[in-house]
Amino acid sequence: MQTWKPASSVFQGGTQEVLALKGKRVRARRILLGMRVHTGISGSEQSKDVAAGECGFIANPQGSDILIAFPRDPSQRFANIDALTRHFAFDVIVVNWPTFKIQFDVEA
Repeated sequence: MQTWKPASSVFQGGTQEVLALKGKRVRARRILLGMRVHTGISGSEQSKDVAAGECGFIANPQGSDILIAFPRDPSQRFANIDALTRHFAFDVIVVNWPTFKIQFDVEA
């Protein structure tokens, strides 16, 4: 059985804390509309809606943001971030630290 903790209980902020959580499964607490998709292209306007309960994985820090990888098909479940990235059908969203702490749970 999965055990979830509020992100605020395991993350206070900072690049080193993000790196320590890299690869951890996260779950959105509620619907997040229009989350910016990280494409690596400056000025990209792509966005993604994240459903409540949708699970992804912490990918990397990016300044004061966290990159979180979500499968394009939310019904697909992956054991870890490596399995997700081998699948190639995923989006990486950009989440700032305060939003992450309030809107996400981290698998314990």
